[in-house]
Amino acid sequence: MKILSVGTFRGESNTCLHRNWALEKYADKVDRVETSKGATSLFFKIAYHLFQLGLPIKLPDGVLANKNILKKIKENYYDVIWIDKGIVINKGTLNFIKKNSPKTKIVSYSPDNMALRHNQSQNYLECIPLYDYIFTNKSYILEDMKSLGAKSIQFVNNSYEAAFHYPRSLSKEDIKRLGGDIGFIGTWEEERCKSILYLVDHGVPVKVFGGGKWNDYKDYSPHLEIVPGVYSEDYSKALQALKISLCFLRKINFDQQTTRSVEIPACKGFMMAERTEEHQMLFKEKEEAVFFNSNEELLQQCVYYLENEKERLTISEAGWKRCQTSGYSNEKTVAKMLNIALGKND
Repeated sequence: MKILSVGTFRGESNTCLHRNWALEKYADKVDRVETSKGATSLFFKIAYHLFQLGLPIKLPDGVLANKNILKKIKENYYDVIWIDKGIVINKGTLNFIKKNSPKTKIVSYSPDNMALRHNQSQNYLECIPLYDYIFTNKSYILEDMKSLGAKSIQFVNNSYEAAFHYPRSLSKEDIKRLGGDIGFIGTWEEERCKSILYLVDHGVPVKVFGGGKWNDYKDYSPHLEIVPGVYSEDYSKALQALKISLCFLRKINFDQQTTRSVEIPACKGFMMAERTEEHQMLFKEKEEAVFFNSNEELLQQCVYYLENEKERLTISEAGWKRCQTSGYSNEKTVAKMLNIALGKND
């Protein structure tokens, strides 16, 4: 099988790159077309801003991804064109594929809520009806996407990269540098900040890996430690080294789960996550992960599990095993999507 993979492949921590690795395990040949490098240009930012204001302005294709896709299609036959997010891909490109390679399946995947305008582009909206399959990790947007023209859309859970998210043999220095009682890795958002400050105000130590607005809280309390964000190898090590890893959901996307929902357990970390139906579907509560609904419950759970190491380690072990037995890896998840697109699954 031959696949053309379209997306952004920069950075070892990039989940698009991780999905591409899974495609390479599934196919005989995978060619790539890069899409992202033009996203920092002034022209791109202006076009995005105008689109957010409601104008049908297309985003510029700064790296000529559309031209490169057409070149690949003219030179090769592909069973699948896999487009990751694809906000700069134009409908003319997809129409060309359908006309010149009608047996090729055009697949869209995005880790973002593509029913919300801040994740979309005019380019993407025009392409929605042309995708043979759209896959999303947002179960609650299926009808919204159909109303935007999606003809075949399916929900899949978030996935982790088995070659990247796995338990390490941590040194004493790793634990000292990356560990702690309770930790969070990620960007500042008001609600997650309030939850962390609630813990800190009640004397519970929290270590936050992140920059930006988090730096405003460096002197907030002796119980709060703000350190730079971690990536690549240190990201996975930190998830394992922390006694409790907090998993918050992005309210702007209405998330029910996130990539950390599977990455933390995959690294054999102890996950303390917001309670949702999807989290409870992914992991058995208090057996494979622990959940909370309120800051009061979060505090109660953190205090309890910090004091009960044996239970904490048992849950971490069980969560790690669940990731493997339930097939939460990129390899298994991407294979499932490709099988559906190719008609190999019911």
